[in-house]
Amino acid sequence: MAKQIIFIYFVSIFYIGTCLGSSVMADTVVNAVQGKVVHVETGELVEAKIVYESLPYGNKIGVLSGNRYEFPIKKGEAYAIYATAPGFRKATIRVLFSEKNENGIVEQDIEMIPVKEEEHVMRLERLIFSQGQYTITEESHDELDRLAVMLKGSPNMVVQLEGHTDSKGNAKQNMKLSQLRVDAVKEYLVDRKSIEKRRIKIKAFGGSKPIATDGDDPTINRRVEVRILKY
Repeated sequence: MAKQIIFIYFVSIFYIGTCLGSSVMADTVVNAVQGKVVHVETGELVEAKIVYESLPYGNKIGVLSGNRYEFPIKKGEAYAIYATAPGFRKATIRVLFSEKNENGIVEQDIEMIPVKEEEHVMRLERLIFSQGQYTITEESHDELDRLAVMLKGSPNMVVQLEGHTDSKGNAKQNMKLSQLRVDAVKEYLVDRKSIEKRRIKIKAFGGSKPIATDGDDPTINRRVEVRILKY
């Protein structure tokens, strides 16, 4: 009788242990999100900075780099994934736990769209110069301050300031004036906003590249544009 009790005891312990083991194994199954970062047109891999954050509150955040990514995901979770790379637009995708395949993997590639040439250039709309002048007015400070914030937020960014005038007057004087204008903008960013000199290139065009067409106000030709050389 005692032997039977001992046998039943060990069988029970083995059964309970087996059940608990199965339960632990079930709880420790790792589900993951993974994919590649690819050029949308060619399918080639793209080196990128990848940031993922849980939705809706961003309680979990991770940062990766490379042309592939992988991170764990739990039941009921959803994530937003952002990818940035020089020469491409910022890409955003959303993944859900419910999208996992039979292997417990949520697979989704991030497609990067290249930036077109014209998207590299932005005009400082509110940087206004009087005809023949290169002094930066106080009304223009907000525009330049926003540019400084952009540069500080992207410490690897390099820009080229491009100066333009209208086509009136002497071409050589216009070239010199456009040079003085970009010099003034660079000085403001370096001296007043502590942006490193090496990150700001300058180029003068004079009146050789007007943007005003028939019916436009010709004063819009007096402008400074920012060309992003490196993100």
